[in-house]
Amino acid sequence: MVADGLVASAGARWKVHKKSGAEVAEVRLGGQPVLVAKPRTYMNESGRQIGPLAKFYSVSVDDLIVVHDELDIDFGAVRLKRGGGEGGHNGLRSLSQALGTRDYLRVRIGIGRPPGRQDPADFVLKPFPSSARSEVELLIANGCDAVELLVGQDLESAQNTVHAW
Repeated sequence: MVADGLVASAGARWKVHKKSGAEVAEVRLGGQPVLVAKPRTYMNESGRQIGPLAKFYSVSVDDLIVVHDELDIDFGAVRLKRGGGEGGHNGLRSLSQALGTRDYLRVRIGIGRPPGRQDPADFVLKPFPSSARSEVELLIANGCDAVELLVGQDLESAQNTVHAW
């Protein structure tokens, strides 16, 4: 959703990268060229396409920003960090294996824990309720802003801004 927001706001279009199979779009963020990528696999297999894409473009892990949902962050919050574990997130596990490292920048989009005893695996696959539409739109916009800050600033400066929201 954040990737789609970045591409739409730049007026760019998605195309399929033939060697990796991922969708890619070239945008400018803060005056800098940025390749936005979105795997076309199941989330749990993200590394299958993003790993080869990063290799094709010779993207350094220092220049890689991964946006992902995060159960352990309250719904609506956005947090930034570099590296860390996967916390049971199979998409991150796949990506870390494909890249050979966990030390990439992360924009963590808070979706909160499922209510009651609902299985987290089922919860993350369900669409947001229509009643939360305005909150989801704000969350996507904040995610896009966080990516732009990371492109233009160092991690600590971007964290100071984003974590104050």
